[in-house]
Amino acid sequence: MIYLRIASALIALVYWVAAPVGGDGSLINSLVKTAAVALLALSVVPTGRWLLVGALALGAVGDFCLSRPSELWFMGGMGAFALAHVLYIVLFLKLPTQIRALPMGLLVVYGLGMAFVLWDGAGDLRIPVMAYILVIIGMGLAALSRARGPQFAVLLAGAALFIVSDSLLATNLFLYDGGFAGAILVWPTYWLAQFALMWGFERAGRAD
Repeated sequence: MIYLRIASALIALVYWVAAPVGGDGSLINSLVKTAAVALLALSVVPTGRWLLVGALALGAVGDFCLSRPSELWFMGGMGAFALAHVLYIVLFLKLPTQIRALPMGLLVVYGLGMAFVLWDGAGDLRIPVMAYILVIIGMGLAALSRARGPQFAVLLAGAALFIVSDSLLATNLFLYDGGFAGAILVWPTYWLAQFALMWGFERAGRAD
């Protein structure tokens, strides 16, 4: 299990430094990108935490789809990640609850702000993008509503990093047309988010 995670980290680093490997939209670029989170999913299989395996596997599918050069693939990628967030929400809801009104309210305001900013830039993808914002903010709210425990900080960091990564990606795609300097942080924040969520849920001590 540890070897799969080390391999995942190394592949993620290689992808970040060298991407796009073989050129943007190439199959090798897609496979390298997909492998990083796919290995995390495989490493969880022995634990029998199938919701977590499913969330990570859907993330890997989303990585592959988003790396392909067409709007149809992009839609598939958003769908895969939306389903992954639904599974993460289910996992969060299995943990003890502690409502935090202020940070949850601020997150809702942030989500509304992102929707407002991206509304025009998303163009024909406006509806699916708005739906995706709803789902990922829902995941963040689920994370904020969990009780404190040994895994809480890691899980919260994972959820926050996921939101940061997706915000950077959306800014790059819909506001800067691929020219946003901050886009270099999309991949590391995303991979760290997946790793943190995996690590935190494994230690949550709850059966799926």
